[in-house]
Amino acid sequence: MKRKSYLIIGVGRFSIGVMRTLSSFGIDILVVDNKPEKLDLVSSFVTRAVCADASNPEVLQNLGVSNFDGAIITVGEHLEMSVLITMQLKELGVPFILVKAFNELEGRLLRKVGADRVVFPEREMGIHIGNELAHENPFEAIELSDEYSIVDLSLPASWRNKTLIELNVRARYGISVIGIRRNDNVIINPEPGIRMIEGDILIILGDNMTIEEMQHVK
Repeated sequence: MKRKSYLIIGVGRFSIGVMRTLSSFGIDILVVDNKPEKLDLVSSFVTRAVCADASNPEVLQNLGVSNFDGAIITVGEHLEMSVLITMQLKELGVPFILVKAFNELEGRLLRKVGADRVVFPEREMGIHIGNELAHENPFEAIELSDEYSIVDLSLPASWRNKTLIELNVRARYGISVIGIRRNDNVIINPEPGIRMIEGDILIILGDNMTIEEMQHVK
């Protein structure tokens, strides 16, 4: 089965978070930025980093952009460049294009020139924080699609001092534990024999209905 691959244009706080998440799932990432010092920040966890001007159509052609599953454009502070790159990627046959924008007016323009999805990180983070503060037991969440999410879940009391093998979470609950936040550390892809301790925050992946049910596990 062919591994998924994404082209990411622009390095910033938002795109770095996207890259880290995609990388944790074993997805191939090609990142393009015209500042080498920015590429140095991500070179350790992306497949390939290229210093180039992504608004140049020859650069995009030479990168073989149509071979990627999708492209993510995160040069939102430069609307003209976002529009230009979006149009060029569409013409080159990229099947899915996600673009970062700052407001709905920019979003409408980007959709008209070919963006399949437009995201507003600052607005969405504000909504997320508002929802989090409104709930009695807030947890972190990353929505991967309409059906699946990654969330932070406080360790249920009944899971303390047990291992992932003993809990058999995938078969019993239909979720995957992809990480554990313990004190100031994050354990990625924890070993099945690791023992859960009080205070652990589990990073779980699952369908949204199952995740909702997990909030009621004691």
